Amino acid sequence: MWTKTKSLFLSRVLTASATVIIIIMTFFVPAISRWYEDVSVGGGLLGDHGIFLPMCIIMYICEAFALTAMVSLIILLGNINREQVFIPENTTCLRRISWCCMLAGGALFVFGLWRAVFFLAALLAIMFGLIMRVLKNVFEKAVEIKSENDFTI
Repeated sequence: MWTKTKSLFLSRVLTASATVIIIIMTFFVPAISRWYEDVSVGGGLLGDHGIFLPMCIIMYICEAFALTAMVSLIILLGNINREQVFIPENTTCLRRISWCCMLAGGALFVFGLWRAVFFLAALLAIMFGLIMRVLKNVFEKAVEIKSENDFTI
């Protein structure tokens, strides 16, 4: 039977695995960029100019945002595991994740100047950041209500 404990454990394992994959990818950014430059067709506003260097830069920027978001997610899941759900620290984690998604979307938007398909990826990242922002607002309100209830006799 699937339980909340198993679900939380799976979330923590998947988050740790994704973090490790992001760290490993850091060492392969030049190879991935070179491969993508060789196989991609089409262009963006800047046409078919070399994309190797811009892609490397954007990937490193996005990896920094991704690692920041993953660390925040690990902290959030750790707090939930300790049954500390509606606390200000979790609101901060959700805020940080939302900003990381939106900033990564901004970086991907810039890369869309070289390959137009990345405009879609930018839109998706920004939309996910907005969804996280709404969740942050809900959590913030829940923390406020919990704080008021804790002071009520």
